[in-house]
Amino acid sequence: MIAAAAERTTQIRFGTGVVQLGLHHPLVALDRMILLDHLTRGRVSFGMGVGGGIPSDLAVFGLTPDEAGRRMQESIEVMMELLTSSEPVTASSDWFDLNDAVLQLSPYTQPHMPLAVASANPRNVEFMGQVGGKVLLGGTPSRVDAVYEALQRGADQTGQTATRDQIWLSYVLHVAKTTEEAVESFKDGAVAEFYEFQVDVNGRPAPEVSRDEWYRGYLNQHLVGSPDDVREKIESINRAAGGIGGIIVMNREWGGVDANRESWRLFAEEVMARLC
Repeated sequence: MIAAAAERTTQIRFGTGVVQLGLHHPLVALDRMILLDHLTRGRVSFGMGVGGGIPSDLAVFGLTPDEAGRRMQESIEVMMELLTSSEPVTASSDWFDLNDAVLQLSPYTQPHMPLAVASANPRNVEFMGQVGGKVLLGGTPSRVDAVYEALQRGADQTGQTATRDQIWLSYVLHVAKTTEEAVESFKDGAVAEFYEFQVDVNGRPAPEVSRDEWYRGYLNQHLVGSPDDVREKIESINRAAGGIGGIIVMNREWGGVDANRESWRLFAEEVMARLC
């Protein structure tokens, strides 16, 4: 998908969101990312994670989150050795083997494409500190300080300097001309996704509040509202986090195609234009 999109663009960056490292042989996963690095002429970032956002992601492979986390760490360590070693790499685990392995290509981006991990696990975060990678946290500004400390510990190990710019948060976005319009047009889709998918399919516990109360809490957690609402929320998130690298906005077409297009227009012209 990234390769197809890259063929039709010249400037936009792409990122995998995310490669579940515990499900892929590290040499194969890295070779594929390096090929994308060449095809995009350096416009791809390697987003990696444990997986398990949907329980079946790991269950069908017979993996627990802890086991997938262990595999991810082993994979990261081997991939970095492949990227940095001047000699063939030999390594083994209970789920992969490497015998005098080398990469098919050196990365287009030197020393390698940007790395990012979707995890607050201190060990994974420290590793991002060592290699100057990003940490994708979700919508939790309260965790930024602890993640920043872990980044610094990792950076200290390799003589680098960690910054809060390496930490990114993510939120669902929907902008309409008025607060009321945004809230109303987004409600049915948000409620349906949570109760019919996250609860019924994904197995999350149903909240002990009404659907209306749940939706009010959802609105407080995401960027839904008028341009002024959304701009104020972004500024508030940055203040609460003490500074971050950026915000990843997640798209939902719950208001319909036309409303979604209008949302992005308003975001570009009346939110970002005033923030920049």
